[in-house]
Amino acid sequence: MDIFRKLEAAAKRKKKTIILPESYDPRVIEAARIILKRKLAKLILIDTGKSIKLPENEDLDIIDIGFAEQFAGEYKELRSRKVRGFTHADAEKALTDPLLFACMLLKSKYADAVVAGSVYSTGNVLRSAIQTVGLSKGNRTVSSFFLISFPKQHKLSQRVFAYGDCGVLPNPNAEQLSDIAIQTSLNFKKLTGIKPKTAFLSFSTKGSAKDLSTEKVLKAMHLTRRRMPGLVCDGEIQFDTAFMPEVAKRKDPKGKLRGAANVFIFPDLNAGNIAYKITERIGGAVATGPIVQGLALPVMDLSRGCNAADIVNMCVIAAMD
Repeated sequence: MDIFRKLEAAAKRKKKTIILPESYDPRVIEAARIILKRKLAKLILIDTGKSIKLPENEDLDIIDIGFAEQFAGEYKELRSRKVRGFTHADAEKALTDPLLFACMLLKSKYADAVVAGSVYSTGNVLRSAIQTVGLSKGNRTVSSFFLISFPKQHKLSQRVFAYGDCGVLPNPNAEQLSDIAIQTSLNFKKLTGIKPKTAFLSFSTKGSAKDLSTEKVLKAMHLTRRRMPGLVCDGEIQFDTAFMPEVAKRKDPKGKLRGAANVFIFPDLNAGNIAYKITERIGGAVATGPIVQGLALPVMDLSRGCNAADIVNMCVIAAMD
């Protein structure tokens, strides 16, 4: 399943405006060339005084970092609610950061999304987003997931998966794990059109082992069933039982997933981060993310090990949000 071919077609129709604040990164410039050539989105780049080597294009705007000064008053108001003594001068200084400036542009409706993280850390991206656009209404948890797909020659080329959370919350509690599961399942359906079948992963399957971590996973699963009764989900469950029908028949014959899970919820960030990188580097998958969820407006994070194709894919995802 070439999921990105379908998503690119949708992105072309939507023609969203996306800000790429790391315009000094060669990978970002290469991604911008591809996006503009394929007409996947309109782009805004931040001019920080370093050369941006892109030809003129009707779908490209380059905004000088000096323009950030006009947001100083608004940003001061935002931060002074949290930081006592935060001044207008403090705001002006903070807004010399291209990422923060990009988030303020997004908040002020100059664009539809921000994609960053090729240079900035996930912590930087999330802090800037939370300080400016904030969380979505009624939401308590900011998390992320990876969309996992495979090249044509791979035996899993017709399948696509979601892994959550692999980039944000180090040790989510049961309530947060339930939030992650619901957000990831809904976004998986939105992006792929495929009905989510969600596995709450553990080293245990249905009580084969017990400790505090398995109890947390089980509680999160029960919470999710109460909050979203229409979602097909099960746990606690081992990966092979969730993924392989022949294993599910032996280990969990009465389970709801029967080896057909496509959304995998990891018990903590250690497990999720390790798993997606193994899937990508040894398994040959394309891991797009971390796709941030739970914010009021789309601010998407990149892995600092990303390439230009990864940035293009993330911009396509951002256009769908």
